[in-house]
Amino acid sequence: MNHRVLQAVLVTLYFLGNGVIYAQETSPKQLFKLLGDETNVSFSNTIEENEMHNVFSYEYFYNGGGVSIGDLNNDGLPDIYLTGNMVEDKLYLNKGEMKFEDITPRAINSGKDGWHTGTTMADVNGDGFLDIYVCRAGDQKNYSDVSNLLYINNGDLTFTESANDYGLDDSLNSTQASFFDYDLDGDLDVYIMNVPEKLFAYTRQQYMELFKTGQNRSDHFYRNDNGQFVEISKELGINNHAFGLGLGIGDIDNNGWPDIYVANDYEDRDYMFMNTGGKFKEELKLRTHHVSNFGMGVDIADFNNDGDQDIVELDMAYATHERSKRNMASMSNEKFWGMVSHGNHYQYMVNTLQLNNGNATFSEIGQLAGIAKTDWSWGVLFADFDNDGYKDLVITNGQHRDLKDRDFQNEFQRRIEGGNKVPLDEILSIAPESKQSNYV
Repeated sequence: MNHRVLQAVLVTLYFLGNGVIYAQETSPKQLFKLLGDETNVSFSNTIEENEMHNVFSYEYFYNGGGVSIGDLNNDGLPDIYLTGNMVEDKLYLNKGEMKFEDITPRAINSGKDGWHTGTTMADVNGDGFLDIYVCRAGDQKNYSDVSNLLYINNGDLTFTESANDYGLDDSLNSTQASFFDYDLDGDLDVYIMNVPEKLFAYTRQQYMELFKTGQNRSDHFYRNDNGQFVEISKELGINNHAFGLGLGIGDIDNNGWPDIYVANDYEDRDYMFMNTGGKFKEELKLRTHHVSNFGMGVDIADFNNDGDQDIVELDMAYATHERSKRNMASMSNEKFWGMVSHGNHYQYMVNTLQLNNGNATFSEIGQLAGIAKTDWSWGVLFADFDNDGYKDLVITNGQHRDLKDRDFQNEFQRRIEGGNKVPLDEILSIAPESKQSNYV
């Protein structure tokens, strides 16, 4: 399913973490109504915090799972695949009229466990049926197998796990994957976005040495060679060793070749890999003036209908004065300029909207557009919800516990002072929960 078709599907099918489905309504005042149980979609990505599995042992414990939507049996109806972190994945077959059937037990009987994250549907083997790719991550010391999964569609609504057979059993900490034909040879290649096993496990210099020796420990690029996928990251100059949370594919410079945008969390800047005809050149600093700091979700689309692709990226800037004061750490001029001098970019803790100037350089207009501050935001999508010819924007929010809350951090430091061991239940009891609305 191409990006534009997926957007059209998501206009009428929009998945939230609690597994509810929304359908479009005709009223101009309320575009969506809650359908709930009548869809038969009852998935819940429930996590259980304990001494082994928690946000302190795995930084991205609260990040959630993924959803992919596509027509798996070619009946003209989009089906839904949902991944679970600590629960089993679910595959729902669209029966029509917004009714779905859970066909997981008979369709996918692999028994694969682990911490599942992003998922995408693509016709990986070119047989006319969509397959399902599932990324796995998590605190790797708790899982015996963290390699990614590829469910090949057998054409009869059953699937065979075949990642190893195709060379796509990437065993790093994967967030998401995107299949596209980077060299325009007629088959799908794939960019797999990975994050380091531990927070800041290696220095920048150590990562550079790993890359030079062909031991890249982060993002991987695989070329499709007659149905077998070969990892060619070094050959293409793909060397992102940061914490990638957002991945966007689009022809940014209108040269007919798909480009790659990777939104990175923490200090390391984003990457904009420009496709020069089957080869990539990283040009973020050349084409943008500044970007978001804690890069989350990203989407690429022509939001102003001028024929050029624009880019939106999310961060964690709080919409209210109170939450910004409670959650934002102190800003350090010395740290900011140190990051810039070490090869990073000018990065600010706001959502950014990069307006394409028509020559693949960008003017950042997030604050002018009124989308710069939407709280702790994750997923973003351009789509024309009201069919007026202009792309609207949906932004999903939520963090199970506000661990950036300054009062919590001060109290936490007080309790562990002197090396005191504090039970997890006690720590979690003082961590505030804050439910925030999504934005449309």
